Amino acid sequence: MFLKYPVVMAVVVVAATIAAALFPAQAATQLAPHRAIYSVSLSPDSIGGPVLDVDGVMSMSLEETCDGWIFTQDMKTVITIDSGTVNQSALFTSWESLDGRQYRFASRIKTGDGQLILRGDAKLNDDGSGKAFYREPQEVEVDLPQGTLFPVSHTAWLIDEAKAGTRSAPRIVFTGAEDLEAELVNAFIGDFVTAQDHGASSAGDLAAEGGWPLTMAFYPIASQTGVPTFEMRALQLENGVSPELQMSFGDFATRLMIQRLEPIDRPACS
Repeated sequence: MFLKYPVVMAVVVVAATIAAALFPAQAATQLAPHRAIYSVSLSPDSIGGPVLDVDGVMSMSLEETCDGWIFTQDMKTVITIDSGTVNQSALFTSWESLDGRQYRFASRIKTGDGQLILRGDAKLNDDGSGKAFYREPQEVEVDLPQGTLFPVSHTAWLIDEAKAGTRSAPRIVFTGAEDLEAELVNAFIGDFVTAQDHGASSAGDLAAEGGWPLTMAFYPIASQTGVPTFEMRALQLENGVSPELQMSFGDFATRLMIQRLEPIDRPACS
């Protein structure tokens, strides 16, 4: 599970498919609470583009509590362009209830001397429709369509779909990102890859599982162009761990590779 962030210089799915997949029952997949550190670099696909280099690190944790999931993603990068370098940091944290109905989020994104702060909460009804409320940078109320999922639920749902042999899995997802709306995320799921074949098991026991290559395209719900605003490729393991991924921002892409991975104990709940 990862969130996208705007990076300096970053410059149609059939509705019936979504309507047919309303708020699901609890996902069968059990995600593994974990903490991971990733290196961040310029993807080889970006050679010759406007960004000359990217160097950074990202830490990510998914922690289970007695009533929900706490997700934290902290990325720090130095981006090199023709005119010099720009420092960027992006910190995101969220809490999502175990039943996937309630959600709270907060983020702080700094680019050079600029800063964007986002904070709010959201709640879903039985059919996945609901409301989101941004408290910062200004008070905004957002309608969430039927079938909306929050990020942790979306990750578990995607893995369920992959296990079922689904190839194309579109879903409306609300993260609380800077777009101030839910997004349509269309995931294309590749063939299952064993732990021996994907080669990421050296990161630790949690990476010694099979998984699927995913390509995810993000669209504004009201988009008429059919062109995604953001794309992500990832290796998604059965337990929710992603050892590697690539984030594409149009003019360039970044590559994230796992460097350290450790489990987080589940809580002892009464």
